[in-house]
Amino acid sequence: MAGSNIEQEQQTSRWQWLLFVVIIPSVFAAFFLLLILNAAGVNAAKTAKQWVTNVPFVSEWVDWKKKEKTIREAMAKQQETIARQKRTIDEQQNQIRQLKNELAAKEKELARLTAPAAEPDKPTASAAEAASPSVDVASLYGAMSDKQAAAVLAELSENEALDVLSKMDRDKAAAILDKMPAKQAAKLLSSLSKSTMGEEAAQ
Repeated sequence: MAGSNIEQEQQTSRWQWLLFVVIIPSVFAAFFLLLILNAAGVNAAKTAKQWVTNVPFVSEWVDWKKKEKTIREAMAKQQETIARQKRTIDEQQNQIRQLKNELAAKEKELARLTAPAAEPDKPTASAAEAASPSVDVASLYGAMSDKQAAAVLAELSENEALDVLSKMDRDKAAAILDKMPAKQAAKLLSSLSKSTMGEEAAQ
């Protein structure tokens, strides 16, 4: 216990010696030196700054601080430029979307305006089809020569050929069947007679 008290007293006395012998005299010496330099017309602060900057490690540290400040300013400018370009890109994308929407609307309007121009032809065609019943078709076949009518009927389906023959005069139909191949004529004649018998039975 007594030893620890002695050590504490020794440490305290060392700090006191350092304070009164080294630190305080050094501070007073520096203060008086500044007063003398100012009285002599020397800018002590500027001289001290030049001396500090000439010290290798200190000058490097100061240069690095300047470079760091310059780099930070450049990075801030680049970030502002990037943000401005991003806003410009967003605006251009919005304009592109608006133009696409307008183009789609105009295409729809154009399709709506051009569609009625083609539609009036359709009723005309349907009216022409309605105005040309099978009786007229039969009369057309009747106006042909027997050979020509037989050749055309041979290309039709059986139902279509029967429909035409049933609407024609019997003599004309017989003359046309006479010009057709025997097998096809026999088949049509058989179907025609069956349909005729069916109609008579129905009556």
